[in-house]
Amino acid sequence: MHARLRRALGAMGWWEVLTSPGPTRLLALNSLVDAAGTGLAAVCLPFYAVRVAHLSGLQLGEVLSAAGVFELLAAVPNGALAGRVGVRRFTIAAKLVQAGAYAGLVAVAGLVPILLLAAATAVARAGSSGLGQSLTVAVLGEDERAATLGAVRALRNIGYLLSGALGALALGLGGDTALRLALLGNAASFLVGAVWVARLRVLRPSEPPERTDWSVLRDAEYLGLIACAAVFGSSLVVLDVGLPLWVLRHPTIPAWTTACFVVVNTLLVVLLQVRFSRLAGTVRSAAGAIRLSAFAFLGAALLLALTPRATAAAAVALLACTAVALTLGELLESPSWWTVSFELAPVDRRNEYLAAFDLSWALVAIAGPAAMAGIVALGSAGWVLYGLVLLLAAAGGTALIRRRAEHTAGTEENLSVDVTGVTQI
Repeated sequence: MHARLRRALGAMGWWEVLTSPGPTRLLALNSLVDAAGTGLAAVCLPFYAVRVAHLSGLQLGEVLSAAGVFELLAAVPNGALAGRVGVRRFTIAAKLVQAGAYAGLVAVAGLVPILLLAAATAVARAGSSGLGQSLTVAVLGEDERAATLGAVRALRNIGYLLSGALGALALGLGGDTALRLALLGNAASFLVGAVWVARLRVLRPSEPPERTDWSVLRDAEYLGLIACAAVFGSSLVVLDVGLPLWVLRHPTIPAWTTACFVVVNTLLVVLLQVRFSRLAGTVRSAAGAIRLSAFAFLGAALLLALTPRATAAAAVALLACTAVALTLGELLESPSWWTVSFELAPVDRRNEYLAAFDLSWALVAIAGPAAMAGIVALGSAGWVLYGLVLLLAAAGGTALIRRRAEHTAGTEENLSVDVTGVTQI
């Protein structure tokens, strides 16, 4: 039984990463603990802000919106800074800032102090997903990038599952102390992560650019890819916003299906993400996976559009199929955009470009909930429209990928690239 369990865990891809000594395990542990702490804070922070820090619901919304704006503005500067000081040093500093901010939250009350600490957290977090990819390549090399990032995403989902259980426990206990401990737990997760990142060793330190020219902000093709990735990233808002609003709009659909939807999505990502990540290891395969992902999302949208006319039992079956289709789309699109953002960024400004690619998530966070509410308000036609928009984003994204890949290939004819991916004239 023990050997069978080990084989089953090993087949998922992330278990071997988590249990093998070396830098891959440090990256895996960092992602697991970071997600658990972040998820715990996300669950408990609203209750802490209102019950303990004496913010109104409106003030809490203002704080969260302001944090989103700060994160949006800081993504590109953070990438430029990481390019100058090194991505490992920048990551350590960012984690320490976030640890200090969350520890400070338990000692303050009122709008202004919490707004300042939320802004500091948002600035430190900006560009973290893209820079995490830079860090992975810096300590492992490009050959292990796709599989490791797949394992990291799977482990982050496990971390979110753990945070849900811990958050439920903290809220169940009630009282100020449990909420403060939850925020301090997140602060501790950043401190532990900083220690683990400090233990990593960069294979070959890259030379910082001679000057910061903000070239990514003038790169129309790359900005176009970011916009297309944001459209695909809206699939996360379907889980958080779209489905709950849809169920509220149609009382014949059982409310408990929303929780089951999230569980199915999370478990499938944990089980399959590493395998799917290997399907998008090149720019060409990533473009194909993006197209497949769009069709999977279209299928999910069409299934949702059918639910209002179905009986309760049929609606549950349709939602189960929707969950699978939506997750299939996510499993394909996430590693595809990782590869596209990495391979099509200029080698000498990769940190700046990868941090800028996180603007796609910032755009989703700012515009996604309102857009999803609009889709739900349109009824079944809204979901059909949403699926068609995803197809258009896939067509536009793959066209940009093809054009940029051809341009990059032409440019690199006069360059030699060594095995670590460092380009030299």
